[in-house]
Amino acid sequence: MSVPFVNASVQGDLSAPPDRIFGQIPASGLDGIAFLDFAYETAGFSTHRVGGLLVGTWHGGWYGLSRTTLTFSDGPTGNEPCDERSGEAFVLRGPGYAGRTLWSGPCRGRYLAFMPAAVERMIEAPLSHLRIDSITCDLTERMTVSHLLAALGQAASGHDSAADALLVDSVALAVLRASGALSSPPSRKSAALTARQARRVRDLVAERIDAPLSLGEMAAVAGLSEGYFVRAFKGTFGVTPYQYVLRERVTLAQSLIRSGTVSLSEAALRAGFPDARRMGRTFRKMIGRSPTEATRLQRA
Repeated sequence: MSVPFVNASVQGDLSAPPDRIFGQIPASGLDGIAFLDFAYETAGFSTHRVGGLLVGTWHGGWYGLSRTTLTFSDGPTGNEPCDERSGEAFVLRGPGYAGRTLWSGPCRGRYLAFMPAAVERMIEAPLSHLRIDSITCDLTERMTVSHLLAALGQAASGHDSAADALLVDSVALAVLRASGALSSPPSRKSAALTARQARRVRDLVAERIDAPLSLGEMAAVAGLSEGYFVRAFKGTFGVTPYQYVLRERVTLAQSLIRSGTVSLSEAALRAGFPDARRMGRTFRKMIGRSPTEATRLQRA
């Protein structure tokens, strides 16, 4: 007996629920973008019908076990022409796609699903204007996508807080480009924010430093599309919007901790971190020290 499922713009049936879910981001609250990092220990199948866009990776032979054969057919019954691969695969599925996937043994999958509105928001055009050919290929041909989804999986693995909307938006846009669903725009050396746009973005980040902030909100205050905004922002500030916001949060948290007037938990919340634990992980990743160690060195 199969198990029906609905995830963002994808629906279908599973032979059984995943044996493990490593990370999950529901579409609600993130502008129609959902993510799932899951694994099966035994053979199974899934059928899926795509309403928006689906980008994913499959890794056979979970935890170094024997190779798993992956079979993808462009139709829900499995009787249609199929593509069989051993080991690892990349898949891209556009609007209206219906298909079936079978795996012969242990495997792990990561999927990023976009509702039509999410894709249209990023390309600033109706989805019908975007021609998307469904693709199944060796993962080596799309390693950038694999790295991006793995990073998103790591961000979604924590059970103590929700994934950062700005991070999800940024990764989703990069995945659209790296997957081939959205053509990378021609290089523009002059891509940069005007002084007025840069000031508006800085003011927005300062005002919202203690609250979630999306890529769409940052692009809107500059009056730009999300795709162009990311390039112009990096051309102006030298870092991505997500890296900039993290840097500002770390700087504020350091100032609060150094003042000695607030606890680590209070400093984390006022600087926009979900909690002190997440703040500590960010500090170690960005500057190689814990919040208290970094503050102690500054005082010395």
